[in-house]
Amino acid sequence: MRLGEFEIYLMVAGGWRPDAGTFFGVVPKAVWQRRRPADENNLIRTACVGAVVKHRGRVIVCETGIGTKLSEKQARQFGVWEPDALLLSLRRLGVRPEEVDLVMTTHLHWDHAGGLTRRGADGQLELTFPRAKHVVQRAEWDFAMDPDPRSRAGYMEDDLLPIAESGLVEFVDGEAEILPGLWARQTGGHTPGHQLVVFRASEDLACVVTGDLVGLQQHLRVPWVPAADLDVLRTIEEKTRLLEEASRHRWLLVLGHEIEQPAGYVDGSGDWTPEPELNDSVREELLGP
Repeated sequence: MRLGEFEIYLMVAGGWRPDAGTFFGVVPKAVWQRRRPADENNLIRTACVGAVVKHRGRVIVCETGIGTKLSEKQARQFGVWEPDALLLSLRRLGVRPEEVDLVMTTHLHWDHAGGLTRRGADGQLELTFPRAKHVVQRAEWDFAMDPDPRSRAGYMEDDLLPIAESGLVEFVDGEAEILPGLWARQTGGHTPGHQLVVFRASEDLACVVTGDLVGLQQHLRVPWVPAADLDVLRTIEEKTRLLEEASRHRWLLVLGHEIEQPAGYVDGSGDWTPEPELNDSVREELLGP
């Protein structure tokens, strides 16, 4: 879709099968199961949703998914599917990794930042996008470098250290305009430096990549907060703010892990209206007709 000077392509960078309890926290299974059925192992199928954006001759990648570095055992354990979907999506658009100018992730958990790096032909770690600036909230980076014991499993050094060594990290603090109309807005909640990525043509015309603030359609319910969130009250506060703005201005939301109709609009009652053209394209390319 076109949004002012932004040309936005919705992208599903593969996905995995997490335990449903991590996504629904204190919400009883009897309640969430009716809306998001799990399999016999209590696992649900989720996607890694982001966007590839062209703007004034630049190419922007927003979210990179899990990537291809996991071992066969790890990939099987997590139920990973289409780990190379990020690069396949770029290839479909005629974009080579070295042509990407800017990379943004909502946060640095392995299922959002895994695609920042990959293994080269010699088996050594390398940046997936060797020319690109990587925009990160300073609070997120600092926490990822020294997480608490509960959060440590969410971050992987192989995703981050090559970027630090390359000098291509660009730190921001709080809300910042990265390019004309492209904003990073720190929300915290899920992680200390979790951020929204906002492509804005005007106050009433915007597309927001929500990351884990609103990962699934079920998370449009304000009290439904993942078990992994570190600051639940902050999540609720920031989600309330986003949904109010999105409904008032009819912003397009791209939900971070939704596998069925991840892009759409929310109204004042929290009802979801998908954007059919965007979602049909993604389904045909990555999930089958």
